[in-house]
Amino acid sequence: MRAIRFSLTFYILSALSALLVLTWILLSLISFKTAENELFAQKGEDGRLLLSSVAELLPRPLAAPEAGTAAARYLALLSREKSFAGLLVVDGAGRDLYALSDREGADAGVLNLLKGGRPSFQLSQDGRFGRCYAAIMEQGKVVGAARLTLSLAAEQERLKGSRHLFLAYFVLDFLLLLVLGSWLLSHTVVLPIRRLVTATRRIAAGDLGGTVHVPGSTEVAELSDAFNAMVLALRHKREEVEEKVASLNRANLQIIEARSEAIRSEKMASVGLLAAGMAHEIGTPLSAVMGYTGILSDELAEDAEKSDYLRRIAVESRRIDRIVRGLLDYARPKEAAHQQVELLPLMEKILELLASQGVLKLLSVTVEAEPGLPRVQADPHQLEQLFINLIMNARDAMPGGGELRVEGRREGAEVVMEVIDNGEGMPPEHLSLVFDPFFTTKEPGKGTGLGLAIAARIADSCGGRITVRSELGKGSRFGLRMPAASS
Repeated sequence: MRAIRFSLTFYILSALSALLVLTWILLSLISFKTAENELFAQKGEDGRLLLSSVAELLPRPLAAPEAGTAAARYLALLSREKSFAGLLVVDGAGRDLYALSDREGADAGVLNLLKGGRPSFQLSQDGRFGRCYAAIMEQGKVVGAARLTLSLAAEQERLKGSRHLFLAYFVLDFLLLLVLGSWLLSHTVVLPIRRLVTATRRIAAGDLGGTVHVPGSTEVAELSDAFNAMVLALRHKREEVEEKVASLNRANLQIIEARSEAIRSEKMASVGLLAAGMAHEIGTPLSAVMGYTGILSDELAEDAEKSDYLRRIAVESRRIDRIVRGLLDYARPKEAAHQQVELLPLMEKILELLASQGVLKLLSVTVEAEPGLPRVQADPHQLEQLFINLIMNARDAMPGGGELRVEGRREGAEVVMEVIDNGEGMPPEHLSLVFDPFFTTKEPGKGTGLGLAIAARIADSCGGRITVRSELGKGSRFGLRMPAASS
């Protein structure tokens, strides 16, 4: 089960709100207690002043004030005050002399004053009243005591109003904290972090193309810079890895090509030895068959049916003879007389020769070559045979006619001549077999499968190589690559 997680804003605001509540509770306790103590202290001071005035106006020797006297009028005015709750005056023996709205009698505070105690102000247990105690002095002696009881309703009301006002300020401050805190956190912390999270997800998806720049505090800016540095480092490492992988792929392809070439060379050498033996063994009896066929043709010239049979024997014998000669050319190529050869004039000569023989009559032939094409070091007669084989192969791939292009160019230290057709093309599985002896895609009797094998053998003997690219239904491209001859 996935755990429930809250946003960073929620956590920070919750922590700030908890701190705010605790701070306000502590401040309210201190403020309320201080205000209450100060308010009650002021009330006690006012009560002592009133009680001192009453003590001074009372008659001497100490007795209850008579009606009409200044003390009686003052007490009458005092009794009409809202905060007045009662007055008690006792003599030195603790007997009640005068009581105004006070029926409780002498208490411990009054008796303590008579024994020499100090004036005081005390709150009732329910906090509704405050009592001021003061001694009545005459000639430096305590002759009585007075107790003034004051109502604290007004003060309690003021404290209640202060509490309500304090609570209203707290609620307002709390709302401001939530609104402004959410806005500030969103713009300075949450949004930058979300941008970094989005960028991190892009990196996880493989996109290392961009960096992220976020506003905010110093820590957020440092985090952004560190993130960008990480992206740049990852990009650099990926480029290094890709370069290493590409290098390994190139090396692997070279190893595969070298291995294939070695296998092909070994296979061709074995085929060459076999072909040489077969050509030698077949050549002698074939010569006898062809000689006797010629003798019988002369003797049976008047017999049309037998002459036709002999003609067919002669045609097939000549076909076998061509195969045998091809095998001999493949198995024991002639000694090469290398010299510097210009490929373009040689190719034009070959095309002119084949055109005069009617080989290219259904084809549209074009030759394109870079100016100043370098010479190559090779035997011109062998190159002529090589190009004739490539052109004849292209011609056979376009039995109904088509376009034949010959292109020449320089690539680095190599000269490249390509024979391109738009014929039938070959499937991918045939491309690795086209230079093998006796491999052909032609119908039986129309090809020996030695033309391209001989061309590849000639290219190897000249220090070059033949490449092929083909796509089924779109044609083929055979290329001869040879090192350019030094000037």
